[in-house]
Amino acid sequence: MQKIRVLTVALNAVFLMFVMFSCGTHKGSFLLINRADEPIARASVIVCGQTIKLNDIQPTQSAQGFYKVRSDSHFNIVVEFQSGKKLQRETGYVTNGLDFQHEMVVTDTDITVTSINTKK
Repeated sequence: MQKIRVLTVALNAVFLMFVMFSCGTHKGSFLLINRADEPIARASVIVCGQTIKLNDIQPTQSAQGFYKVRSDSHFNIVVEFQSGKKLQRETGYVTNGLDFQHEMVVTDTDITVTSINTKK
């Protein structure tokens, strides 16, 4: 009977530790850089079920976005230029349990995503 009680306490302690470490809040951020020849009128980035909207990003300028890392996910990026031209890209990834920083570079024809820093 004593062994069962010790085993139960040990299993509860392991479960509690698992919950504490796996349910922590992790953060993500990105810098969207406009390297196109025209202004970005609107941009949206969807990641981990969150939509981050950015507006009016001039050529050579950038804007920053923030999100909570709630699950494994990727980026769905939509950019609309002042002329009405649109670019869309699904790329990159984030993994639950880590903090992320990414750089998103928009040119006239493409969007690239680079991981800058990942922390536990």
